[in-house]
Amino acid sequence: MTTSVAAYLTWPLLVFMVVVVAIRYAFFNSSQYEIYLNHTLALMVTSNLLREHAIQTVLADHTPVSITAAQQLSLAVMIFAAAEFLGFVTLWTAHSSELARRRHRYHRATAAVLAIGFLIAATPARRAGQTLERFGGWYSVAAWALLTGIFIALAYRLLKMAIKELLRPDAKPRERLLAAGGFVIGIAVGSTSIDAVILAALEQLGWLHTVDFRLNLHGSNIFWETVGVSLIAAVPAAKAITARIGLDATSRHWRLLQPLRADMIHAVPAIAFELHTSSSRRQKTPLDLHQTTVQIRDAILQLRAYFQDTNQAQADSYLQRYAIAPTHRDAALSALQLANAVHAKQAGASPTTVDTAVILQSRSTNLEQETTELLRLARWWSHARQEAQHNWAKEMSE
Repeated sequence: MTTSVAAYLTWPLLVFMVVVVAIRYAFFNSSQYEIYLNHTLALMVTSNLLREHAIQTVLADHTPVSITAAQQLSLAVMIFAAAEFLGFVTLWTAHSSELARRRHRYHRATAAVLAIGFLIAATPARRAGQTLERFGGWYSVAAWALLTGIFIALAYRLLKMAIKELLRPDAKPRERLLAAGGFVIGIAVGSTSIDAVILAALEQLGWLHTVDFRLNLHGSNIFWETVGVSLIAAVPAAKAITARIGLDATSRHWRLLQPLRADMIHAVPAIAFELHTSSSRRQKTPLDLHQTTVQIRDAILQLRAYFQDTNQAQADSYLQRYAIAPTHRDAALSALQLANAVHAKQAGASPTTVDTAVILQSRSTNLEQETTELLRLARWWSHARQEAQHNWAKEMSE
């Protein structure tokens, strides 16, 4: 089948897919998961290249491969792509990598048998120089059955894996998004595969006439499925690039906490210590972030003797001045309480007996929770610092 998608769409996206394949083989090809996914994507891109009219014309003009043969070879390549994707899914769900490898040998052997059977069954259409859809006949129905058998098996396994990931309670948003993408691809692969066989058989029986519909569907479905897989496969590369330039979550959180950290060091110099530095100037590691949170939390503990309750008038004035929403009230007031403690210490106030009821309490049990708590505090820190300074200036003038 020659792609029916416009060339101004296919070629830029094909270039994108080729770049994704090259990057993945160069930098993301160490684990068995990555190897299977890379093989899948490379074969899918190869199939799409064989479906381009310009490439089919070049092959027909300069090789023994006719346009029809190129069309059928593109479908045969997709059988092997489906086998590699089955290897990826099997490795994901198998209990051991050795078991997955053993099963994958059967996947590849099955793909070879199905591809040979498909090309044999598709021979009459190839000799007639027609697509399977237009040629028809029971040989074409058999060809569709041999072609789509492995796709249907893949769709079933992919949907099963995606549903399991979507229902996993501890799955992160990014993992759910990828699982949702896999679910959509599984639906697309399964529905188009089943339709191909059923509609071809009904056409042969004379019950339905769907040639034009199938030509339109089969001219674009593989291309868009490949685009979907490429987008999913590009996620690790995109993450690596964004991390390298400091746009990952860890680096962003580290930068957001630096103003608060700097003020805490100024208020409590004893908490300063030599920080581990990342190899990249902008990219920060979890250790960098952890060191920052330790310093901030240590400063809060050192300032505990200067904490006092914020009176209601000050709190209301502060909340109104900066139009702080009710959902941010607790974090904003905690920031003001900390800012008041800093000013009290810097003004030479005498430390008092520690009252744990007014100290900022932390319920975090890991770095992620600790960072989230301090980010809420840091969001209002500049406003709280200004408010505390305003209040101390007002008290000094009275």
